[in-house]
Amino acid sequence: MNNYNETELDINEIFNKVISNTYGPSLPNTYPLQFELDSLKELFEFLLEFVTMLCKTFYSNNNGQVNLGGMSPEQFNIINQYMQSIGFTCEFKAVPANSDNINYIYENRYDRITYTSETKLKDLLFAIKCVDILYIIKFNKI
Repeated sequence: MNNYNETELDINEIFNKVISNTYGPSLPNTYPLQFELDSLKELFEFLLEFVTMLCKTFYSNNNGQVNLGGMSPEQFNIINQYMQSIGFTCEFKAVPANSDNINYIYENRYDRITYTSETKLKDLLFAIKCVDILYIIKFNKI
């Protein structure tokens, strides 16, 4: 039996709690979240905003911009570890930004697909183009 204290927090409060550990990312599910969201799409958007906040906090330049192409595998792993502390994994997959991949992402992006009872979080995706690389972002529940 888990003894969790339930409190209502907004994304900024959750974020500040997650990054407050001076030793780095906490263990998976240290801050388990329960969502009162109306849809899987809203959950995906929350996670996308959260991962964006992590990237900007740890890896942005002076203008607040993040160059995904300049991030190392270790840095992507750190972002994933922070995401795991709230009970989710985050995968960044780098693929060539060719027309086939761009068209695939456009047609299958999380906000363009039809949601059904069979749609799972791990099926949703979003991509960011950096020069000639397309970074596909996906999440899954631990």
